[in-house]
Amino acid sequence: MSSGYRLAPWTDIARPHEDVAAGVLDMGTYAANLAGVFRRRPGIAPVYSDAGRFYSATYLTAKMGELLGDVMDVLAGGKGSHVLQLRTPFGGGKTHSLVALLHLVRDRPAALAACPALKDINDPGEVQVAVLSGEELDPLSPATATGTVTHTLWGELAAQLGRYELVAEHDRTGSAPGGDTLRRVLGDGPTLVLLDEVLVFVEKAMAVQRGDSTAGRQAMLFIQALTEAISSHPNAVMVYSLQASVGEAVGAEGLLSDLDKLVARVDAKREPVSEDEVLRVVQRRLFDEIGNEQVHAEVARAYAQLLRKQLLATAETSDGRREAEVAAGTLEKRILEAYPFHPDLLDLMYHRWGSLPSYQRTRGALQFLAAVVHALWRNGAKSPLIGPGDIDFVDEQVRGAFFSQVGERERFTAVLSSDITSAGSGAATVDRRLGIDSPTISQLNVGTRVASAVMLYSFGAREGEDRGVLESDLVRGVLVPGLDRNIVLAALHDLREEELYLHHTGRRYRFEPTPNLTKLVRDEAAKLTSLEVLIDVRMELERQLRGATGICLWPDGPNGLADEQPLFTVCYLHPEWSQDREPLSKYIEQAGKAGTRRYRNGVAFVLPDASQFDRARHSTRLRLAADRLLAKSPKYGFSPEQVDELREKAGNARRDAAAALGMAYDTAVLPTRPRQDDDSPYILENIDLRSMLAAGRALHERVVEALSQRVFSSVTASRLVALSGLGPDRPAVRCSDLVDWFYSYFDFTKLWTHRALATAIANAINSSELGYAVGITDHQGALRPLDVGRIRFAERIPAEEIDLSADAAVIWHDHARAMLQDGQPAASDAPPTEPTSPTPAPNNTGTNRPRHEPQAPPADVVRNVDIRAKFDKSGLGDLYRALAWLRGQDGATEVEIHISAEGPFDRTALRNGLLEPIEESDPHAEVRTE
Repeated sequence: MSSGYRLAPWTDIARPHEDVAAGVLDMGTYAANLAGVFRRRPGIAPVYSDAGRFYSATYLTAKMGELLGDVMDVLAGGKGSHVLQLRTPFGGGKTHSLVALLHLVRDRPAALAACPALKDINDPGEVQVAVLSGEELDPLSPATATGTVTHTLWGELAAQLGRYELVAEHDRTGSAPGGDTLRRVLGDGPTLVLLDEVLVFVEKAMAVQRGDSTAGRQAMLFIQALTEAISSHPNAVMVYSLQASVGEAVGAEGLLSDLDKLVARVDAKREPVSEDEVLRVVQRRLFDEIGNEQVHAEVARAYAQLLRKQLLATAETSDGRREAEVAAGTLEKRILEAYPFHPDLLDLMYHRWGSLPSYQRTRGALQFLAAVVHALWRNGAKSPLIGPGDIDFVDEQVRGAFFSQVGERERFTAVLSSDITSAGSGAATVDRRLGIDSPTISQLNVGTRVASAVMLYSFGAREGEDRGVLESDLVRGVLVPGLDRNIVLAALHDLREEELYLHHTGRRYRFEPTPNLTKLVRDEAAKLTSLEVLIDVRMELERQLRGATGICLWPDGPNGLADEQPLFTVCYLHPEWSQDREPLSKYIEQAGKAGTRRYRNGVAFVLPDASQFDRARHSTRLRLAADRLLAKSPKYGFSPEQVDELREKAGNARRDAAAALGMAYDTAVLPTRPRQDDDSPYILENIDLRSMLAAGRALHERVVEALSQRVFSSVTASRLVALSGLGPDRPAVRCSDLVDWFYSYFDFTKLWTHRALATAIANAINSSELGYAVGITDHQGALRPLDVGRIRFAERIPAEEIDLSADAAVIWHDHARAMLQDGQPAASDAPPTEPTSPTPAPNNTGTNRPRHEPQAPPADVVRNVDIRAKFDKSGLGDLYRALAWLRGQDGATEVEIHISAEGPFDRTALRNGLLEPIEESDPHAEVRTE
């Protein structure tokens, strides 16, 4: 990577002209003033006023050379067009070409000395010259530069040629002279008439009344008559300039068309600078010396090879690979022509900025580039070329010249400062982030490089395209040897996260004066506390789990997991749960305050996946931030499109959070009995939830399926009989004890609900495997029904009628049969039994302990709540959590608040942060501030 940066910096190879190096960057230095040069007016930059220096700084294009040759031929009496129109879109400029003609006829020796290519052009000898500049002359102000006071174009023309008396009356009355008069004004010798910015004068003159006509209309008649007079003159030439397009003639399109048509019969339209020559023109004007061509070739090859490599890496077809070779070859050739400029910089100015009304194609472009070159030269830039990413927007003169050309200074000054030039800008942040591990990348300031290029591309557009730059064009424009495409893309990705005003719309990147919603959302998200986010995450998880029974969500330690509830409980542990801090053994073995958990066989634990919870929290934070911004839409003045985008962001974030929570638990853990050779009270069986098919199914559905091979919805009658231990030694067992045993001892079947026991008992009664009775009494340690007639045996009984309380019992089938035959409770030879200790299957590792008579838990329902509480600032988080819980409950809720808060508070911040959210829910809220 570092090998590319051994290329010589352009500052070591090229040398700017003195005015550029010295920072003489005022517009006059780059704006050719034809009238000023003609009149040898003091203050005109020597590069324009001196013929030798002018031609030294001028790149003589093929078309300009042809123009000079054709004009000199006609002046010398040869054949050719006598009237020429200049329409130059960029580079040397229309006025520049007129100045070139002026210097060639007025100081031919100096011109030829500076530009030997002119030596073969005809020498017409002494030529009389007249210059009419629309920017200098004013239809309401007399001209006096010739020593004669003139009021019109024809008066000024005659005065410059020394024949004012021929048009004196026409000048006084403002009436355009005819062709015969103008032919006498021109005289007999070689005559060159130069008209610059004709449209400017005519537009101003249209507002000046002249009898039944206007000064503008008379000026148009004069120009028509002048073209005809010059066309019939053997050695006279008129060269005039017009705006290149309607876009340049803002507000005067009709006049431009009229002027064009007025002379269309006799003129020849010329464009002295073609698009391909723009590079050379700019190069010659700004640089006195561009150095060794071998170095240019080396730089051009390096950039071409870099582009070739990047394009080939993404080319998928033979056509794509051929296009990569062509593009690389073209770039190499154009760098040789434009050195030390990267051609993409000049292209974007020509093709994109050229569509802007504020853009001055010649003088403005040169002034901006001169400011860029001066800033980089002064700072000793190390880049081999000057490209779109090398613009130093920190430099005040560069910024000024930039905004002079693209406009919108007021709207974009803050954008530049926030995102590019300030020390805390997003671009500077990306510079540091990407350069932290690489000195080479650090020197390149990749974030600033990419952001600066995007700023240039944010103004104007090619015809048929939107503003902004495609990723592929941006990469091409900012690549330098030592920097590859992946790093540029990484910078672009980070800039989208860091920049406030960078937008990505329709695959194009551009800066806008409106905030980037992504950055606003991220900044708003940073204001949310972790607790606020976590509360909302819990609410979403509760929504996903709504309707499911037997769930314990985020218990606050073992005490938060209820005990002695005859329902299998799935415990979803807190996202921040850790086995090291709170081992599962505590949840399994402990309940209540220092108590021991009884229903150990009725619980499973679901363990959080930290990465998915992080994703859920991130998405929830973004969704809350987007919702907050939507609530503040009037404050930010969001457009309807931005409101829609925020809603889309909120919706996407909500879906992302829901999806993450659907996968937020990756393991279910079930305490179960150990192997026979294991003395442990239980072992923990892990079940991987990630292997469960998740598509279209809720989180709890997958958990239930994962546990379905260990936890059951039913138990067979035979299994119930075997586990109950009924027989001669235990003729009866209370149903409540059966429930306790199933949910306490690991040898017993794990059941989702104790009603599965009711079904099993009903089936056992029907199959004569068990008897059943209600109204059970304990007589000297033996369980007996109070009424033998209430014994149910060998009959169908609905499971709904089975009572599982301590008042009912299941009875060994022989015992039940004997009691029914005798008509009274049968005596048992068995000793009294402890009702809490079943005869377990071998290796019962459950916990045996004395116990009280179990009672059915009461239905504990609160119908109404009325709370009065007082909080200081430290309790607001708890209040927020309580209200968030209440919001998720069914039923009507009314909250009446009284807030007393001491400031000082910023009034706007108080309204946005406190008052508006309250008033949105209660428009009649009473608020008093002091």
